[in-house]
Amino acid sequence: MIVDNVRVIIENGTFSAEDAQYYINRIKKTSKFSLKKVIFNRTDAYLDVRYSFESIPFDRIRRIPLKKEVFEIAQ
Repeated sequence: MIVDNVRVIIENGTFSAEDAQYYINRIKKTSKFSLKKVIFNRTDAYLDVRYSFESIPFDRIRRIPLKKEVFEIAQ
């Protein structure tokens, strides 16, 4: 799927376009490069977010715990 001109791949778990848009906005806020692709892999314990940029030849990998307390603080 394409969200905000970014290719989104969901490898595992359920994930909506609104969820993807939230994380894409967070990535774009912290980066000065043009985002090309985001890969989401969700389990019961964590969410892996892998993303790559147009002009940088490597992927960035983040692991985010899915505990309720951490999610409320992040918003």
